[in-house]
Amino acid sequence: MQFRLVVVCAFGAYAKGDVVSDVEAMAAILAGEHAGRVVRVAVMGEG
Repeated sequence: MQFRLVVVCAFGAYAKGDVVSDVEAMAAILAGEHAGRVVRVAVMGEG
C-alpha cells in the first residue's frame, strides 16, 4: 500500500488540498516544520 500527503494548511508552494506524491518531497515535509500541515492518506490499488 502506498501513501500520499494531502495539504490541510497551506505552506510554501503548496495550497490546501494539494496532493504530494514525490517520495523525497514527502520525506522532507514529514521531517520538517510543516509536518503538522499535512495528513497521510493511503492510496488503494497502487503498488
